[in-house]
Amino acid sequence: MSFEEGADLSASHRCREWLAAVLGNTHVRWGWFVEETLVKVEQFPAHQPLSWPQQTELWLAPVGSAPLPPESPWVHRLELSQVPLRDPYPGLGLDRALALWAAGIHYGWPCLVIDAGTALTLTGADSEGSLVGGAILPGLGLQAQALADHTALLPKVQWDPQDPLPPRWANDTVAAIRSGILHTLLAGLREFIADWRRRFPQGPLLLTGGDGKWLHPHLGPLDPELRWDPHLVLRGIAGCRQLHRTARHSPSAE
Repeated sequence: MSFEEGADLSASHRCREWLAAVLGNTHVRWGWFVEETLVKVEQFPAHQPLSWPQQTELWLAPVGSAPLPPESPWVHRLELSQVPLRDPYPGLGLDRALALWAAGIHYGWPCLVIDAGTALTLTGADSEGSLVGGAILPGLGLQAQALADHTALLPKVQWDPQDPLPPRWANDTVAAIRSGILHTLLAGLREFIADWRRRFPQGPLLLTGGDGKWLHPHLGPLDPELRWDPHLVLRGIAGCRQLHRTARHSPSAE
C-alpha cells in the first residue's frame, strides 16, 4: 500500500502536512492532515506493507494486528497513557479512548460513542471527561462470519451497509440470519442508549466505524443528539499530536 499515490496537495501545504494511521485488524485507515485539518482519508487491507512519502510525519494508533512500520524519527506511536481521557482502566482499547476523547473535545461532555467496526463498542464519559465504562460485542460482519464458521449448514451472509433493514419475520435462511443479527443488534443498542439517557439526559451521542453510517438512520429517531462522524479516531490522533507539540514548545519544556 502506498498512500503517496493520489495525494495531490499543493506545494504550499508540504511543510504543514502529516499523516495519521489507525492500524486495525482488517484495515489500515489513513488520514492526511494539513495542520489540524483532515483533508483526505483512505483505507487499505491490514496485511499490505505500510508506505508513505519520505520525511513525512506519521502518527500511529496500533489497535489491531496490522504490522508496524520500522522505527524512524518521523514515526510516532501513540499509547493509551498519551490520551488525556480521565480515569481509563488498564487495557482500555486505544481506539476507544481516542474516539471518546475526540467526541468530548469536539462535541462536548458527557458523551457516548458507538463504534461499529469489526467489534462494536460503546464507550461513555461523564461531564468531567471521566470514563464511565462501556461494552464490547461482535460487529455485524463478525456475527455473520461466526454463524458460517461454527455451523454445518448455515451459509455465510455478506453484509452490505447499503442493504435495507430486512423484515423481522423472514421466509428464507439468508433473510432469517440478517433479520436475527440486525434486529437483535438494534434492539440491544436502543436499550443501551435508553439507559445512558437515564444517567445523562443531555450530551451528544456519536456513531463512528464502518457500519455506523448504516446504523445512524435506524437509531437517529431515538435521540436528536445522535450524530455520525466516521473519523473520530483520526481526530483523536490529531488532538494528541497537538498536545504533544504544545508541550514540546512550552517554556517549561525548555
